Amino acid sequence: MPSNLWIKHLNKRINLGLVLILLLATLLRVCLLSSIPNGFTQDEAINGYDAYSILKTGKDGFGVFLPMFVRSLNDYRESPHIFLLVPFIQILGLTELAIRLPSALIGVLTVLVVYYLAKELFTQQIGLFAALFLAISPWHIQFSRIGFGAILVPFCFCLGLLFLLKSLKQPLYLYLSALGFGLTLYTYAAARVFTSLFLAGVLILFGQHFWRFKKQTAIASIIFLTIFFILLQFWISPEGMSRANFVGLVKDPIQLIQNYGSYFSPDFLFFNGDANLRHSPQGIGKLYWIEMITVPAGLFFLFKHGGKPRNVLLLWLFLYPIPAILTEPGHALRSIVGSPLFAILSAYGLVSIFEQFKLKSKQIAWVAAFLITINLSIFWKFYFIEYPKDASYKVFRYGMKEAITYAENNADRVIISNLFHHTHTFILFYTKYDPSLYQKSPLDSSVTFQGQAGYSLGKYQIMPIAKNTKIESNSIIILMPKEKFILENAGYHLNLLKDINNPKGKTEIQIFKVKSTPMLPQSL
Repeated sequence: MPSNLWIKHLNKRINLGLVLILLLATLLRVCLLSSIPNGFTQDEAINGYDAYSILKTGKDGFGVFLPMFVRSLNDYRESPHIFLLVPFIQILGLTELAIRLPSALIGVLTVLVVYYLAKELFTQQIGLFAALFLAISPWHIQFSRIGFGAILVPFCFCLGLLFLLKSLKQPLYLYLSALGFGLTLYTYAAARVFTSLFLAGVLILFGQHFWRFKKQTAIASIIFLTIFFILLQFWISPEGMSRANFVGLVKDPIQLIQNYGSYFSPDFLFFNGDANLRHSPQGIGKLYWIEMITVPAGLFFLFKHGGKPRNVLLLWLFLYPIPAILTEPGHALRSIVGSPLFAILSAYGLVSIFEQFKLKSKQIAWVAAFLITINLSIFWKFYFIEYPKDASYKVFRYGMKEAITYAENNADRVIISNLFHHTHTFILFYTKYDPSLYQKSPLDSSVTFQGQAGYSLGKYQIMPIAKNTKIESNSIIILMPKEKFILENAGYHLNLLKDINNPKGKTEIQIFKVKSTPMLPQSL
């Protein structure tokens, strides 16, 4: 076959392979998206409602016009993710699918960017395998299926790095690189620390390149620093520090070292992942078992055949846990920037092993098909079969939609136990509460959290359930099962209207009608 025809044929095969990988990535991120994870978190609900409020009024729930940071649950979230939800809500309505679909699509786009990034560092073949590893990555899929803004971190960072590497051949790409890294700062709090440290390392690695192209470097620096200093004014404000103050920062050096080691431990990477069910199914690591071979192989060959461009991967590996270690060990969300890195290392290691054994293209295809089948079988079992049973009622507030929908259609006055955290987020979301009305008296999350005093939102009254709780007859009341006995012991007669059971059949929420109230002693 003439060389030009062979190259054309090879390119067709590569393009077909990339399309198939992107289709696989889309399937794994979009399939059953509105129902798995089954249930919804208060973070997703409030993100969706703030976006809905902006769509309807141009203001967030607290009445701020097109905010740079959204107050939400007093954690002042970066607004790009909120704005990203707006067109999806316009098309799909205020639904779970509308809130999760942008994350899924960003996840798929990240797979595409990683293909070009690995291709720029190595070869097209490694680029394809890197895209494949990320497409089926449990770590990346997890956060591509939840309506959190952190999924933007690996996407924006990989874009910034891709354009940085391209600038080594064409310096004008420095402008796009600066923009990509700048946007990374505006995605999630952990990215502020990681990106700043990474760019400090990049200055050392590519100092000669930046000095050679002073004009382009100066303009790129202005782009990045403009974004940085605009955001810095907020970060150092009391509002900007609120999230850090809430989660608390580790200051003990020994604990920091132990936390750092947890992000390289086999337990986190290969066996159990993050202990928080919101971040990881139980019994599966952030990477697949096969990557216990491919990642070390990738590192071995990286040290053997490195070079400055490829050394960015070592810098990335060294720094990726640092934002997370400041709070706790093994936190998959705060270290999500590492997910594409391990996909690239696995791809490089796997292809290098292929080359050592001199496998032909057909043999490589069979090996790849085998790996996909085994890995996806493992993931499918843990995520789509076991995970919905375990996570829905523990971390995804399964049943709130059913409870509020029932109350909305069947009652004029509803009482809800305050043991359900941030219940107002679900009321706002599922009732599509009028944003212009809510903006007049938005709720402080310090009041809506468990254990605080009661509050009201429209026809809904959220209150502690205790012996001295006063409830009128004919009220509809939503409780945790254990709270029924508190009211019965206080003399209330309750008529069960609805049990809401989790996927394991255990009752999580009960809805009652108060038939009669205790007889109060007559005053003398």
